[in-house]
Amino acid sequence: MAPSKLRKAIGAVKDRTSISLAKVTHSNYSADLDVAILKATRHEEYPADERYIREITAMTLCSRSHVSSCVNAVSKRLNKTNNWTVALKTLMLIQRLLSEGDPSYEQEMFYATRRGTVLVLVMFWIMQYMFYFVFEQGTRLLNMSDFRDGTKSGSWDFSAYVRTYALYLDEQLEFRMHDRRRRHGLLGEDDEEEFIMRKRSSPVPTTPVRDMKIYHVFTRAQHLQQLLERFLACRPTGKF
Repeated sequence: MAPSKLRKAIGAVKDRTSISLAKVTHSNYSADLDVAILKATRHEEYPADERYIREITAMTLCSRSHVSSCVNAVSKRLNKTNNWTVALKTLMLIQRLLSEGDPSYEQEMFYATRRGTVLVLVMFWIMQYMFYFVFEQGTRLLNMSDFRDGTKSGSWDFSAYVRTYALYLDEQLEFRMHDRRRRHGLLGEDDEEEFIMRKRSSPVPTTPVRDMKIYHVFTRAQHLQQLLERFLACRPTGKF
């Protein structure tokens, strides 16, 4: 069997095994959600079936707990794979969920990118002075800086694209959450939850630039420039 056919066969076996395990190790709802995510991010090198993406969006609509379960499943899928096809499809699914899914995806995804952060406080007493050293270690959902696909030769370009695409999504999420934090400062926590509920039922217009303070205008312009640079960097290169 040729190496390319062997890789496809191994990928198909992995997909079937993961789907079978998801069906028997989870409850009915969790199993359905995990199976839909696995099917939307198969190893096969062609676009995901649109019906699975719509199914995932529908199952997590208007339920914060379902959204959290979906984010956890997507994070697990992304962090465990070393196949560029699976990683790219998972990142595309993340983008679709952020743009078409429940508004709470923004906050859940943002928390997931910084989940696992551990703060360690070390105190040294030297000459009657106390020094505090705080070390931060954590993993981010969209941090793909170490991603490498070693399944075949010549996959460097594909791996580089996955890393660049992840950086773009991370910048996009940061931009969205900056606006959310600004609203949170203006509205308060209770009003922020009400804002999310209104956004679920109908789109809420953003504040016009002419009504923004100068500081907010320059901050927004800087974020938009960074986002544009990340987007332009996603242009495929090499033997793509």
